[in-house]
Amino acid sequence: MNSSRSLRLTAFLLVTAGVVLLGAGCSNPFVTKYKVLVDAIAAPGVVKPSGQSYRLVAKRSVISQVPVQVPVIAACVNAALSGQGMFEAPANAPSDLFIEVSYGMESSPRVDPSTRETFLQLSARSNPDKSMDRATGPELWDVRVAVLGVGGQLEQAMPLLSSVAANYLATDTRLETQMEVPQNSPMISAVRESALKTLESKAAAAKAAAAPPPLAPPPTAAATR
Repeated sequence: MNSSRSLRLTAFLLVTAGVVLLGAGCSNPFVTKYKVLVDAIAAPGVVKPSGQSYRLVAKRSVISQVPVQVPVIAACVNAALSGQGMFEAPANAPSDLFIEVSYGMESSPRVDPSTRETFLQLSARSNPDKSMDRATGPELWDVRVAVLGVGGQLEQAMPLLSSVAANYLATDTRLETQMEVPQNSPMISAVRESALKTLESKAAAAKAAAAPPPLAPPPTAAATR
């Protein structure tokens, strides 16, 4: 068999195999996928929290860990929750829910990089007494999402973790579930872009607030007489 015919046959077989795989429901093999673990529980009868207000609180145990850019994490979580129809309560108003946020990353050098875990956990409690600083009701739902084999800083995984966690609010997976999320997933892009806009807006506002006031114009000739 001559080489040109062999190459054409090989190309044909590859294309045919691709069509069969895609036709059978397989995703694009050329797009990097994240391995994500989801473990979600919910109280009986709890419905999706769309339309409810919330206030984020950091879990005490994460405050003493390696310093992270908390505004970045908060911006990603807020963007993901907003995509589910929720909204952050104003500073002077009580919230319907308090959502405790926990996060972390395995840093031991002994851990296999392909199994290194970066996680985000959101736990919601109701606020029937309309408290301004703490939840007064029972836990409604808890979602823990972890991604395996992602290096770099913890903040870089937050658009992925936040978007997946938001999809499992008020859901009971019964057991830990593993899924694959394409790197180019629209839900990740939406959270990332929204979080960036929020961070840029806050940075611009802080810069404007820190700027010195404009100098008064010099007195006119008439005023100096």
